[in-house]
Amino acid sequence: MKKFTIGISNLEDLLGTIIAPYTILIAGHPGSGKTTLAASVCYANALRGHKCLYLSLYEDKEKFYRFMDKLGLRFTDVESRGLFKYVSLPLTLNVNDIVNAIGEVVSEGYDIVVIDSVTALLESIEGSATKRAWLLNYFYQLSKLINGLLILISELPYGEERLGLGSIEFITDSVLILKHRVEERFLVRLLEIRKTRGAPIYVAEIPFAIVQGRGIEIFTPPLLEKIPEQGEELSPPCNVHKETIGHFHRGFLVNVFYPSNTIYGKDALIYVLAFAIKNSMKILLISYISPPSTLIELISRTLERYGIDNEKALKIIEKYITVRAINPYAYSTSQLVAQELSLVNEFKPDIVVFHGAHVIRLIASNYASIFREVYNEVMYLKSRGINIVRIGNHIDDYTTNVEASISDVTFRSVHEYHEDDIKTRIYVFRRYREPIVFSLSDFVKCLEECVNIIRSEAFNLPNE
Repeated sequence: MKKFTIGISNLEDLLGTIIAPYTILIAGHPGSGKTTLAASVCYANALRGHKCLYLSLYEDKEKFYRFMDKLGLRFTDVESRGLFKYVSLPLTLNVNDIVNAIGEVVSEGYDIVVIDSVTALLESIEGSATKRAWLLNYFYQLSKLINGLLILISELPYGEERLGLGSIEFITDSVLILKHRVEERFLVRLLEIRKTRGAPIYVAEIPFAIVQGRGIEIFTPPLLEKIPEQGEELSPPCNVHKETIGHFHRGFLVNVFYPSNTIYGKDALIYVLAFAIKNSMKILLISYISPPSTLIELISRTLERYGIDNEKALKIIEKYITVRAINPYAYSTSQLVAQELSLVNEFKPDIVVFHGAHVIRLIASNYASIFREVYNEVMYLKSRGINIVRIGNHIDDYTTNVEASISDVTFRSVHEYHEDDIKTRIYVFRRYREPIVFSLSDFVKCLEECVNIIRSEAFNLPNE
């Protein structure tokens, strides 16, 4: 009994186990990623020792290899090991000749066969119901003939989502539709699972990205029952936190809200850095408002003011923090999330910090649609045991309350104005507990302890 992989973890969870004989139809608009998806499945299985044959009626071998190499799919390597073969079939042949050519190559013995694409073949015999039925029956029998995985690729005209290929959907085990459309003036890539035998479909459309060096990445909202209730216990970086809020767990979401006239949140970044050092964790810091160099300088100069040598401060930042900046207005909301999760897959952090999160709240007038994407992103990170910290300004009570409703811990800094004085209080809300208030003196004590943790780490760094 042959088993195959999709090679894309989130998609594999949805489709379930693939056991031969099995047929997948990948349909989509021109440029939607059909060839990339089929090639990714082919490549993942070749790495596991399955022989794959890629038959193309459109693209030449050199162009295919060059494009796939940019996506991290090294087909020259698996070809040199006898696990992959690329064959171009000329469209000048009639259907009978192409089918004979396919049969001749397939007879060499392959576990996976990709035909790119079947649209031209079916369109060439559109006027003959008998020939179409014969061709569809041939595809139906082909997966049994090879006792393996057959992948059929089909073109969809722009703007259409109906296959229009007769009964081809009925001879396949899974039907995947790749679409791209314009939302908020930006290109959005979506994968629709139209059919999959033996596995329940709990999500119909899934955003995906084609990433240089890594190919296709798909991000599915996880089922809540798959999110661990309590991850590993983590130590807070200061005593006042430990005595009042208690410990954190892996997978916690922390929201930090500043007054609307506050910009950087540098104290929160110092706190998160100390927390990471205390628990031996790595941080991915994604900023919506500042370039990486600005944030690195902000953190290093803050530490320098506490007496930590700038050179050592930079070394600590380099050791614990990876900084990236994203312009959220350059993407649709779903593609922004895909971009961020792609960074998570690349750097594999323990903590993801979203700096300037209030900018996301201002993108669209309908905050509910944005919150859906934020919620799914948070749950995806939680399912992987990653801690999330969202730092931003208080825009209005509605958005603050909505985001706080899914937080494990919420910090909200408030300026209280008196006749000749301004007092700052930090309100702390932990889920299932009574809220508490940090005074400014409590916060200063906590920040001093955080700096001491960082200072100790700096002291232990080797001198060059």
